[in-house]
Amino acid sequence: ARLQEQVVAVARSGGVRLVGPNCFGVQNCDLPLNASIAPGSPAGDEHGGISLVTQSGSYGMAVHALGRDEAMPFAKVYAAGNKADITDAETLAYLREDRSTLVICLLLESISDPRDFFSAARATTAVKPVIAALTGRSAAGKRAAVSHTAALASDTAIRDAALAQAGVVRGSSGLAMLDAAKLLSAQPLPPGGRVGIGTNSGGLGVELTDLLDIEGLEVPELSPALQERLRELLPSYGSPRNPVDMTPIWSRYAELYPALVDVLARSGEVDIVIPILLARGGSADVVDGLAATVSALREDGNAVPVYGCWVTERLRQPQADALQAAGVPCLPWPERTAAAAGVARRCAAVLGRDVPVRRSRPVPPLAPDADLSDPVQAQEFLAAAGIEVVAATVCTSPEDAVAAARQCGYPAVLKVVHPDLSHKSDVAGVRIGLPDSAAVQRAAQELLGLRPGARVLVQPQASGVEFVVGGVRDPAFGPVLMVGLGGTAVEVLGDVQFAVAPIDVEHAERMLRALRGAALLDGVRGASPVDVAALSALIVAVGDLLVGVPEIAEMDLNPVLATASGVLPVDWRIVTSST
Repeated sequence: ARLQEQVVAVARSGGVRLVGPNCFGVQNCDLPLNASIAPGSPAGDEHGGISLVTQSGSYGMAVHALGRDEAMPFAKVYAAGNKADITDAETLAYLREDRSTLVICLLLESISDPRDFFSAARATTAVKPVIAALTGRSAAGKRAAVSHTAALASDTAIRDAALAQAGVVRGSSGLAMLDAAKLLSAQPLPPGGRVGIGTNSGGLGVELTDLLDIEGLEVPELSPALQERLRELLPSYGSPRNPVDMTPIWSRYAELYPALVDVLARSGEVDIVIPILLARGGSADVVDGLAATVSALREDGNAVPVYGCWVTERLRQPQADALQAAGVPCLPWPERTAAAAGVARRCAAVLGRDVPVRRSRPVPPLAPDADLSDPVQAQEFLAAAGIEVVAATVCTSPEDAVAAARQCGYPAVLKVVHPDLSHKSDVAGVRIGLPDSAAVQRAAQELLGLRPGARVLVQPQASGVEFVVGGVRDPAFGPVLMVGLGGTAVEVLGDVQFAVAPIDVEHAERMLRALRGAALLDGVRGASPVDVAALSALIVAVGDLLVGVPEIAEMDLNPVLATASGVLPVDWRIVTSST
């Protein structure tokens, strides 16, 4: 570490930036320059539009070698290593402005200066696809977490959410990342998620359809007019439905494959065309016809991308290479093809979006002597920040509890208050539906006896769909929001979404709609829909609070009861850095 610091200091004193150390170097394929230990200098005619940033040395070299083997010419290759001087955000900013770079691939084990990286990624993904394959998932436990939010906020969950929020699309592996980059660099961006499939195998067509569905893509039913047009091309026993099955009519492959691709691409009914090239579907005459067809589509201004799903024996690899040299990327088997198409579509959906930077709303500072572990002080603090919670009274005797319940109305709810009992339901510390003063008195006596010095919180009972809104101060990304289905089962359900704060109401609603239980927002089985606008506004307000009050380490509003007429947090917990 000391030697590394000395080297960085020497470099900076001379106005030089340091790559690495502990890396295999850099390549600029435009020059061409190979300032790395990777074998072979890139030929001048090999340069392409994919730039690879890798933190890992050997793994990065393997991915680079695989890319070249898979006919993926690179623009830039940058091995980051220890990142002692140049940050990931700086690297992204450089590649964002680099004219040769069309697609950016990130193979990272960690992210340096994550908050800066987040900002740089948001700006970059608006103009270029960024695909990431990240390793190094943290196994750090959350045993010491006080709030439900902190217990659910793993390093990986927050990192993945931040990347998605910034527009970075995840590849499941280095191979999956390269597959998607191949599609994006060779063909136009998919304008939508509708896929037209041409196949000579019904089974492979069905498998590809299923896999595309998993990726969120659609294989739509074609219109009667389009099916009739396709029926004119196919043998009588073929199927013009989607997937379009020409059957194993080998003698007509050279005619049918190009014709099907042309008709589907020009139909206006699909956004991506994938011919499945099985066995003799990968013959030289088929490849020549497809290359000519795709070239004609581009000359005519048709921007529907065409991806080849290559399922042939190895001896036909030269034909796959020829098709890719003509600009039509090929991927082996439906699984890789579908995964790459899904990533390509998600990248396209991000490009061109506005990247507004919302500043958080000012909130009152935390008083130096404030004790937010006290529910009354926390309630007052939240109210000052514009977050109204249910009316509640803290009592130290059964008699006070009865008086408070009489004032708030029946049925009443009693909760134990004690510093050692952050999860009250774990010790039967919550009593609901108390109908009268006798029930309140009995419950108060029992709760006050749970711990020496315990108090009880008295509040009116309310109802609604239970959500959780909370946040943590992540050591990497700073203030992070969490939204999900709430109540006592929040950690069991694990139906939560994260976002780096601050956010706007549109992003808050997207988080809600991304929950597995999002149907509850619109009402199920006769229930009324909830006030999504009010719930979204509450999420935004909690994010502003996290940004504006750096002393907050973690907080929960759980549950937040949502109804058609608004939202009401009925339990709250705030943990400060001094707690």
